[in-house]
Amino acid sequence: MNFEYKEDEIYFARLICQSGETIEKYENLFDFRPLKVKRKEFNIIRNNIYNGLVKKYGKVCFLSYNGICDTESGFAIDHVIPLSTNKLNKEIRNFKSEKGKKVKTQSFGSNHPDNLILACNKCNSFKKHKILDKDHINLIISSIKKLLKNN
Repeated sequence: MNFEYKEDEIYFARLICQSGETIEKYENLFDFRPLKVKRKEFNIIRNNIYNGLVKKYGKVCFLSYNGICDTESGFAIDHVIPLSTNKLNKEIRNFKSEKGKKVKTQSFGSNHPDNLILACNKCNSFKKHKILDKDHINLIISSIKKLLKNN
């Protein structure tokens, strides 16, 4: 994997990896190609991915934000690791925005099925391009394992 900055690799390893694991185990979550390319690709595969997720897990919101989650709002596909975000440029490198512009984003997340989950529209809208915390990622992973075990 080719993280632009070593500290980004360390950040994601701490976020995702369990004891004894390396970030390479999760390489399917990452894709450093330009955002425009990944969005175009996602738009082509979106319906098939959605149908596959519903078939595999049912209509379940994997984000399940307390006080926000509403499965009646419908469902969307969410990238666990967002396609792009400016979080690390802001928080690790302390980049500042130029007048009238946002801090530069970086391309991280992939369109690989391992990085895609269902979320209700309300939770998906709340998350946007945020990076989940370690506890939330672990909750998603354990929920997926539990559902797969029961199927």
